[in-house]
Amino acid sequence: MNNRFIILVFVILSLIVGLESCSCGCGSTNEKIVKGYIAVVDNEPFAKLAIQSDDNKTYILKCSKELEKELWQNQGIRYYIQYGDLLKEGDRTILIVEKVIPIITENKTKLREKHEAN
Repeated sequence: MNNRFIILVFVILSLIVGLESCSCGCGSTNEKIVKGYIAVVDNEPFAKLAIQSDDNKTYILKCSKELEKELWQNQGIRYYIQYGDLLKEGDRTILIVEKVIPIITENKTKLREKHEAN
């Protein structure tokens, strides 16, 4: 009887602790993602990569050289841009890019046309 009581108390306490830890929000992610078309703003020699979001906002992209090269080659292609920090420079918003994800299903036609042109 004593062992059953101890096991029952342990199970109840485990459930309470488990439910409480789930509701704390400490494991939740608050990813910052923008979806839109890769574009270029300004004129040479000051041209900058940007994303034209689905809600018609333009964000300047600041990213690594590897990502920058990929995005320059894929202007007009739809991407998800995951960013860390968001900076303001005058009236412009700059996203510090962490990761880019091409939206394949929406880009198939554009990529096929681009490949056929080359």
